Amino acid sequence: MSKTIDVGVFIPVGNHGWIHSTNSPAVEDGSFPRVLEITQRAEALGFDFVLSPGIWRGRKGPSRHWMDSLESLTTSAALLQATEKIGVFATMHMTVYQPAIIAKMMGTLDQIGPGRVGLNLVTGSSYLDLAHVGLWRDGLSHEERYDLADEWIKVVKQLWTEDVTSHKGDFFELVEATMGPKPSRLPPLANAGASPRGFRFAVENCDIAFIGSGEDEKYVQLGRNAKATARDMGKPELKVYGLLTVIPGETNEAAKARLAHFDAGVDLECLEDIARGYDMNPNVKDVSAASKRLAGEGRGSAVSSGAMTGSYDGLAKRIARVVTDGELDGIILIVPDYVEDLRAVAGKTLARMADHGVTCRVSGH
Repeated sequence: MSKTIDVGVFIPVGNHGWIHSTNSPAVEDGSFPRVLEITQRAEALGFDFVLSPGIWRGRKGPSRHWMDSLESLTTSAALLQATEKIGVFATMHMTVYQPAIIAKMMGTLDQIGPGRVGLNLVTGSSYLDLAHVGLWRDGLSHEERYDLADEWIKVVKQLWTEDVTSHKGDFFELVEATMGPKPSRLPPLANAGASPRGFRFAVENCDIAFIGSGEDEKYVQLGRNAKATARDMGKPELKVYGLLTVIPGETNEAAKARLAHFDAGVDLECLEDIARGYDMNPNVKDVSAASKRLAGEGRGSAVSSGAMTGSYDGLAKRIARVVTDGELDGIILIVPDYVEDLRAVAGKTLARMADHGVTCRVSGH
């Protein structure tokens, strides 16, 4: 019996994507024309959705990582207008925007792409990423940031579903608020909170939980634990998607050579800058290890610690095993070259997972 999963693309709206190296593919320049090309090709290949991160700051270091980047919500609007079927997830910081603003913007995005817009909710754990432009919400503990998030999404859902909304809470107040048009359907909500408090927010408020993924047993167990926790909390329908970095090649040797090339140019100053952003968070002790690991802390490689490197055919079997053993409902792909690699992975890897008990809607044609 096969398992069907959703497959999305973590699109590179910042230069270098997620390769922290001076040797990363130059084509990933963080420009809108490039992101548009990637999204339209992903739609043609049958990917279910694209997701853009919320970027507010570039990194120090010779690679100038993310020094050129696009804003997620406005980029999503343009991508929805330029596509017909693919889902488009925007990312936004709940500690930055008032809930009524995003509720209105999402209603507008649904007018552009009815039923295709989703929202990835974040609170922001890196002090440097937000403080340098005056967006850091000071004076909130880790727990309080998620208390704010709970109230924030409650208000947004009320505005999406109620004719008149009044609300008075610890963080927000609305008095006989009205908002229309309503979204054609409630936009799917996602969150990548990895701390116990963060994951509780995802289970209680969202449709999808994002987790780091890979072949190591710690990642496989992370998926199992997420599904078990959701069931225990009465939310068995919560989808768990694994964020997966893939370095592919025609052969294992070719793929390893690509990774070695990226690592030869690893921007250690960039990785140190990322780590410093988390260390400057007054509540750094509460920031999950998973969040810091995904961002680059504690590694000397240009790619994330869970990255999978290998031949297209071999990756098909290995990714299928990660999905099956980790009880994942979907994966979100990070690749070095988002045009050439996605095309090859779609046809030579994802389409072949069916031989190993996992199917998806990506056709590779």
